[in-house]
Amino acid sequence: MAPPNPQSPDAILASFARLSASSEQDLFARLDRESAEREKVHRAALAAAAVEHERVLRSAELLRKQFELDMEKMRTRQREEEQRELDIFNKEKAELCQEEARRKVVREIEEMRQKEVERKHAMEIQRLKSEAEEIRQSAERDRLADQRMRELALQKAQNQPKQPIPEVKSPVDVLPVINPPIAQISKEAQAGEVDREAEHKSYVDLHQRLKELRKFMLQKGKETIDLKKRMGDKRREIRACIGQLTEGKGVNKAPTTKIMRTLKEARADSGPTVDVSKYIISPTPGVELPGLFIYLINIFSKAVISQFINEASVAPKSAEPVGIIAVQVFSTPDFQVAGRSLIDILIAKFHVVCPVLWGIYGSDKTVAGRTRLGWKREEGEGTFVSEQRHSERMTGLGAGFASISLRNFARSPCENPYPNSMYWRSLAYIVNVPPQDASQTHFIVLKAMVENHEAQFLEFYGTAALAALRKALIDFPRQTKEMTVAASAVSVLPDVLKRDKNFTLRR
Repeated sequence: MAPPNPQSPDAILASFARLSASSEQDLFARLDRESAEREKVHRAALAAAAVEHERVLRSAELLRKQFELDMEKMRTRQREEEQRELDIFNKEKAELCQEEARRKVVREIEEMRQKEVERKHAMEIQRLKSEAEEIRQSAERDRLADQRMRELALQKAQNQPKQPIPEVKSPVDVLPVINPPIAQISKEAQAGEVDREAEHKSYVDLHQRLKELRKFMLQKGKETIDLKKRMGDKRREIRACIGQLTEGKGVNKAPTTKIMRTLKEARADSGPTVDVSKYIISPTPGVELPGLFIYLINIFSKAVISQFINEASVAPKSAEPVGIIAVQVFSTPDFQVAGRSLIDILIAKFHVVCPVLWGIYGSDKTVAGRTRLGWKREEGEGTFVSEQRHSERMTGLGAGFASISLRNFARSPCENPYPNSMYWRSLAYIVNVPPQDASQTHFIVLKAMVENHEAQFLEFYGTAALAALRKALIDFPRQTKEMTVAASAVSVLPDVLKRDKNFTLRR
């Protein structure tokens, strides 16, 4: 059989069929390879995605745990802060309750003390009145006895006309009646009311300049540590020494020596200086002195006033040693300027706390009046202190003023920085206050000025002092519109003087 013809249609179809089958196989093989490769890539991508997913999941889980931990810490801190604030609140509340309870106890104690003081004061007034009545009755009995003796003497003289009539003196007729020179001061005081107000204002202005000096020195102390230390040490030493002063001869030598040494050291200080003429009322040449020295003189004066208020208010006799050291300091030539004392610094403080000593008066029933009378406020511009506390303050200041103004310099080589005439002048200012304007403050200060100081007053002025005391202790209370407790206490002083000092003021 003959081979097929390659050009025959059958051959061509067979060849085409073979070719088609081969191409299809190649195509499927190629497609299979490509599919396998794509599957491999896809599987690799899926594996990578699974790894990435696992990583992201782990990271998210870590973040979640960290977030929860941070939130728990924040909640813990918040709880702790709330608990701490609650503890602070409870502590403050407890402290406030304790403070309120303490204040309540203090108020109750103060009220009890004040009531006890008032009770004792009333008892003392009643006792003095009773004693005064007994003295009056005794004087009346003496007068009747004297009258009976005179009548008997007269009858005897009538029976025996040639015999002289015996003169029998009454036991109460022991003091001469004189025209008191205080009346002259009265006219001057009434005519010079404007001058008194101007004088008072000048001292109040000086007190304000002393406050500015204190601020100036404190500022300089901030700039110079050594100056600040010197100021603090010397200030504390002066205050401590003033607090150590007690009654008795020779017992105050140590604190007095320390005060004098401290002021002498300050007088030679090389720190900032100030014009001393601003701290003296009378015209004074401008002289620069160490600011520390003037500052400590101011501290010394303030400590003296505080001692009068705190100690002499309950024990008036304790004012004496304080008054002695005060006058001693201001009479020391080394502490003066051109022979002029710096006692104006101390007197300026007196003008602020006890203006009645210089003829200032006002109603103790009004705010303005109490302010003029030197009635202290509790804190800053708070409520006024109680009447009892005001009375104690005025008692200490009255006794303190007398202890300064009644010093005897007859045997001293130094000049008295505050002459005894200042005591007379203040006494005249008080007793010449118009009766309708006389307040309890005037009587309290008057009693403190006179009691325990009448001997010194009599030593300086003799019979004139007796006339002044009669006007102050008898006429002045008698003229007042209302016989208050303070006025009554003054009115019974003559009877006390007769009983204790054995001399009588004519009524």
